[in-house]
Amino acid sequence: MDNFLMKPKIDFAFKELMTDAEIRIGFLSAVLNLKPQEIKHTDILNTYLKKEHEDDK
Repeated sequence: MDNFLMKPKIDFAFKELMTDAEIRIGFLSAVLNLKPQEIKHTDILNTYLKKEHEDDK
């Protein structure tokens, strides 16, 4: 495990992994304790929000 380029719990790596539908369904089925066949559809919502104020992150 020491030879990984990036750990999956890093935000960027997790976002990249979740763009793949098969990985996303596998992850959700494991977390929700469902069979992958039970997950019919997934959507990714836009996570990039506009700044309302200059100091917003």
